[in-house]
Amino acid sequence: MNFDFVPIVSGALVTGLLLLGGCGVTGGLPDNKHLGSILNNDATNIMYAGTGKNMTADEYRKGVGHLLDAKPGVLAQSIGQPDPVFYRSKIATSFSKYVGPIHPNNRAVPALIALAEQDTDPLALTVEVCRARGVPVVASFRMNAEDMGRHGLDTFDFARENPQFVIQIPGAPPRGCLDPAHPEVYAHRMAIFREVVENYDLDGIEFDFKRWIFMISEPQKNHVILTRMVRETRAMLDEVARRKGKKRMLLGVRVEAMVSGGLEQQEFPGAHGPPWNRSCEASGLDIRTWIDEELVDYVCPAFFWPKWPAVPRTAEFAELVKGKDVGIYPTIFPAPNWQEDGTLIEPEDEALMRRFKNELCDMGLRCYRDGADGLSSFNWLPHHQKGMVPDPMRSKIWGQGQLQLQMTIHGLMRDRLALEAYRASSTLLPAQ
Repeated sequence: MNFDFVPIVSGALVTGLLLLGGCGVTGGLPDNKHLGSILNNDATNIMYAGTGKNMTADEYRKGVGHLLDAKPGVLAQSIGQPDPVFYRSKIATSFSKYVGPIHPNNRAVPALIALAEQDTDPLALTVEVCRARGVPVVASFRMNAEDMGRHGLDTFDFARENPQFVIQIPGAPPRGCLDPAHPEVYAHRMAIFREVVENYDLDGIEFDFKRWIFMISEPQKNHVILTRMVRETRAMLDEVARRKGKKRMLLGVRVEAMVSGGLEQQEFPGAHGPPWNRSCEASGLDIRTWIDEELVDYVCPAFFWPKWPAVPRTAEFAELVKGKDVGIYPTIFPAPNWQEDGTLIEPEDEALMRRFKNELCDMGLRCYRDGADGLSSFNWLPHHQKGMVPDPMRSKIWGQGQLQLQMTIHGLMRDRLALEAYRASSTLLPAQ
């Protein structure tokens, strides 16, 4: 195990770290309010740990290990959009089938092909490493992802065969995603969700409603369809858990940063306005019902890559879960508003290092004060890390000092007292 960035500092912090111990659990999942931290990881970034078309299963395992060195309480591994997918499926289309010509530089395509030739896939290997390290793992689906723009409809067979089911926004061109208000789309997705939990040793599913923006047509009317999807997925997970002899399986959701109302820029400086960020209500996410009926186990309120100091309205969600067996894990982002000029944060720049450390810790601690049960992250690691991957993506955007601080802080996010102790300490980076 590689704990290069685990801090060794004051006694209080060391105590906190000892309490954290390994990142996983034994004898089943922790309760919903004690999951710690939830790391939502990009579907492709582990591919950066390897050598593309020559990627080996061991290289992929090593990439997952780097993720787990950040000690998440739960790994939410993104594995579908919700179609195409990054695992072997008889229902969904492999990401490698059509994406190559559309996105020639995408490293996932040759890596997926290489792993398939070794009779394995990214999800199988991720589960294997998580089980070895004792870390719960859920399959995260980016709901209606439009990473490929209009070409998204060309990346999987079901959309190619059914282009009439595209989401239509009045007065705008058709979107690059399908509309689950159509029964055929709905049924296709439910089949995908069932297949993956039946075929892989997962701890549950996460619906990521925050990577992209249009989840369903006419959300004010069709929110009931998304609630039916959540309700039926809950029932399906309970059924599969019983059949597999598991006590339970998790259903998590990443949702908008506020329950209802409008996004006022003065309240959330640094956050993009609608439609990138708006309320759960406006997006058709009936979070009140999901919590009231305890359909979900955890909720991650999140903006879409905001600049600081934008953090979710955690208190609104904390109020909803009072007396309910649902945990709240707001997402914080490593994106300083003062870094817009391209400032790199390097280890030798103590002033910038300290500023970044303190402000990121403060954002997490603010969420805890507002009632969070833990914290979550989105795409922090590890494909930016020098020494972890052959060709880091953002080492020339963020700087190596920032990356090391992110690794350190992520290891503490799951424990408020440990995060407080680190914030109060004079330590920046741990001893190497």
